[in-house]
Amino acid sequence: MSRPAFAQLLLLAAFLWGGEMVRRDLWTPDEVRYAYVAGEMRDGGHWLVPHRSGEVYAHKPPLLFWLNNAMAWLTGLPIGRVTSRLPGFLAGLATLWLTARLAERWRGPAAAWPAVLVLCTNYLFWHETGFGRIDGLLLGLTTAAIYLLVRNDDAPGLWRPALAYACMGLAILAKGPVGFIVPAGAYAALRWAAGEGRSLKKSHWLWGPFITLAFPAAWLGLVWWQGAPDGYFRAVLYQQNIARAVGELGHEQPWHYFLTTFPVDLLPWTLLLPAACLALARDPEAKEFRRRLAGWILFVIAFFTLSTSKRHIYILGAFPAAAILLGGAWDAMARAPGRWVKAGVFAFLGVYVVGGIGCLAAGLFARLPIPAAVLWPAGLAALGGAAWMIAELRRRGIALRLFYGIAAAMLLIQWGIGTWVYPAINPLKTPTSLAAEAAAKIAPGHPLLIYQYNGEIFAYYARRPGRVFYSVAEMEAAMRREGRGIAVFLEKDWESVRKDLRVPGTARPFQSGSKEMIQYDYAAASPAPAGPP
Repeated sequence: MSRPAFAQLLLLAAFLWGGEMVRRDLWTPDEVRYAYVAGEMRDGGHWLVPHRSGEVYAHKPPLLFWLNNAMAWLTGLPIGRVTSRLPGFLAGLATLWLTARLAERWRGPAAAWPAVLVLCTNYLFWHETGFGRIDGLLLGLTTAAIYLLVRNDDAPGLWRPALAYACMGLAILAKGPVGFIVPAGAYAALRWAAGEGRSLKKSHWLWGPFITLAFPAAWLGLVWWQGAPDGYFRAVLYQQNIARAVGELGHEQPWHYFLTTFPVDLLPWTLLLPAACLALARDPEAKEFRRRLAGWILFVIAFFTLSTSKRHIYILGAFPAAAILLGGAWDAMARAPGRWVKAGVFAFLGVYVVGGIGCLAAGLFARLPIPAAVLWPAGLAALGGAAWMIAELRRRGIALRLFYGIAAAMLLIQWGIGTWVYPAINPLKTPTSLAAEAAAKIAPGHPLLIYQYNGEIFAYYARRPGRVFYSVAEMEAAMRREGRGIAVFLEKDWESVRKDLRVPGTARPFQSGSKEMIQYDYAAASPAPAGPP
């Protein structure tokens, strides 16, 4: 097949993520939080220092919040389902295009489409690109930097490395120093692993990092010039980077954490990973190809292994390399299908059969919180893919066409989940009753009161500014100032709070995701009029 054109990739991305983008609500924690922070940035004019519920939000740099506002301005839509996901969608589209170009450069045009199909049907990449979070945006920027540095090795100049380091600067504004360390380190590792160390002797290593640092320096300089809030620089530079890396903010995991999560996150293509590695090992022309990609993957995993704090999403930057490795092996696996290839193919077949039957029969054997019918498109796609695989195996055996069919079935399964299953979960993930009542019980511009909980999801769906309080006295004072409105408590806190709360109201339990909550409709007595002096 010829290499994928940009228009083809755009249609593929729209098919994969379009239904989810339009139909699925914003979910907690990160997705709705970032949309809420972006809205507060616009409403409060906090363009340099993001705020959340009236408080400084130093957990993330501002790039995603700027982009959310830019998408809302360009489209004329509110900050919500579509605009909050457009930055990740565009970054995911760019990642697919860049993956195709790298696969073509290192393995030939025949590897471009397979690499794209492996990447977009990988669960982790598909999930993160569909959600309005930072990691998909970060992946697009870091992959672009690697691609531009690789292209510069073939045609040295100034503009490609300059643009690569600019992408790294933007990546720092998205998620901190990893925006530079990951792409620069992965590029150096892939060249060194392939025995191409001479390619690293470039002058851009001397001047490029200054371009990268100019982006965060300009932002932080403007923050300082405007008058940074107390402790903001310490929070941004130390707590969210060094303290997070050493585990002070949680997510502590053992050193071997990624050795267990990487195979799981690479599903479903982990089923063919051993076969792909063996097929490439038998091909003498693939030596540099597989060593490049091994260097890229191992650097990303090794770098984050050094950190005490670990989350599986941290190594997303290795997945384009894994997709190129697997896609580049399709032809070799088809030409010499050994027992590992056969085992992987039949594992796919088994997953499709079991998954398809499970989706179609789920409504018969379990009381589901969503309509069983929304599982049918994914189930039919899985069973249809299994039937096609059986027919193809009988007709041609294991051939290149079979791998394309496996990927096509996976695309249909993902479409069914994103377009039908995820939207059906909306009522379970969003506070619909609270949102409906907030319009009637809280005047526009007045706050939703939240007790000891970063409840962005409640403020976002209530379309009212959230205000978080950490003591009963502060919460009670706010209730008396407002007169009437709604306050939200965690159910586990309510029993201890209700004894000290002296503002009358009605408490009702509700659930938001996995959280048991209390909605308190309060009505404070009007303050007595002041007497004569």
